[in-house]
Amino acid sequence: MRKPLVYVETSVWGAIVNDEPVYFRAAAEKLLRRTEDFTFYISLTVTEEISDAAPVIRDKIENLVSEVNPILLDESEGVELLADEYVKRGLFSEKYRNDAIHLAYASYNVLDFLVTYNFRHLVRSTRKDLIRGINSILGEHSPKIVSAEELSEEYLEG
Repeated sequence: MRKPLVYVETSVWGAIVNDEPVYFRAAAEKLLRRTEDFTFYISLTVTEEISDAAPVIRDKIENLVSEVNPILLDESEGVELLADEYVKRGLFSEKYRNDAIHLAYASYNVLDFLVTYNFRHLVRSTRKDLIRGINSILGEHSPKIVSAEELSEEYLEG
């Protein structure tokens, strides 16, 4: 059986080293230790957002990323065009373009999951419905958008 392909958005990496609620941190740590069960991916956008963190936080996250060793997805015009389309169709404002880019990476690269703690712009059920609808219109794949807890419950304990 093929391992699920998982895009790990920046908020999940940050949850482990920031003052996040303990259950966020624990679920993210548990998930990211399961490299034998999942193939993890990140993008240049993730690495850029990490590099913008305060030095102490950045160093901790970079060490964690190095340990997990996710696959770095290639930049592509297709990802940029898809992110543009998400903004153009009002799924994300230009201010939150990076959220559109994260989604575009997971969609364009046909990944199974986008794991995130971005509840405002990605995990909300109404937003997930809009994403599926727009991706369907565009003929794009829609990854399942989940928190680390949801993915752990569905695939690690079930």
